[in-house]
Amino acid sequence: MQFKAVPGYFAAYPNAGFQGLDSTKNDHLQLINHNDWKELYHAIPKDTRNCHYKLLILARHGQGYHNAAISRYGMEEWDAYWSLLSGDEHGEWFDSRLTPLGKEQVRGTGTNVLLPMIKQLGMLPHVFFSSPMRRCLETFIESWTPVLTEIQKPPSGNVISTRIIESLRETLGSHTCDKRVNHSVTVGEYQDFPTDSGHTVHWHYVTDYSEEDELWLVDHRETNPELDMRTQDGLSQLFSQLSSEERFVSLTCHSGVIQSVLRNLKHPPIYNLETGKVVGIVVEVPINVEDEVEAEA
Repeated sequence: MQFKAVPGYFAAYPNAGFQGLDSTKNDHLQLINHNDWKELYHAIPKDTRNCHYKLLILARHGQGYHNAAISRYGMEEWDAYWSLLSGDEHGEWFDSRLTPLGKEQVRGTGTNVLLPMIKQLGMLPHVFFSSPMRRCLETFIESWTPVLTEIQKPPSGNVISTRIIESLRETLGSHTCDKRVNHSVTVGEYQDFPTDSGHTVHWHYVTDYSEEDELWLVDHRETNPELDMRTQDGLSQLFSQLSSEERFVSLTCHSGVIQSVLRNLKHPPIYNLETGKVVGIVVEVPINVEDEVEAEA
């Protein structure tokens, strides 16, 4: 199934043929043809018989203990030695959590990026998705709490339901930071998590979600083509869950996943995306990927 990014909304994809940008030197999230998020949202193409259109917000998690270790040791030493361990004297990075700096980063993203976006749009995302990794669950909680603090309770009350997609995880294999802890551990730590805003975050998993990590291999580091195939499957799962009315979508994930999403969507690369940053994409979704949801509506 070929999903496609639509140009003309953000600085990261102003027009067809654009070669990409360095996000440390350019504001990749800058709106280029619209005055605010509400105007951009209303400019998204109307659905047709063949395609639906979605505003997809991709959030990279904040700094994890593995990211701090990469900064401390350098990428060469990280890949050769430290990535194979579960931590050092500064912290554990097996299914890494956020560092204090990481939490600060994503709270800043919530206040400075997500909150203005939501205020201009006048609504929360129709559906929230996340990677199952602990750094992403913590990023979701920390980044959306400043938003939830300032808005009214959602229609379902104070419960924020977030759907977990196992396929939208960071590059698999070898590195212990990318191995998931047992499902029961994650549920025990994060399920029905109470936020400072007075909301409860409920993580929704598929019925047959595996207790142990069945994707990560100790002796094989996933290649980009392998990652792109897995991401394509994850995107198919994501879009297949959306009705035509659910046009505004949030996904909290990883740098590798975001780069793979860009490749899958034929979107220009966004280089050097820092921890805690957000990417916006208008996506064209072939309609048959949503037939099942539409039939049930």
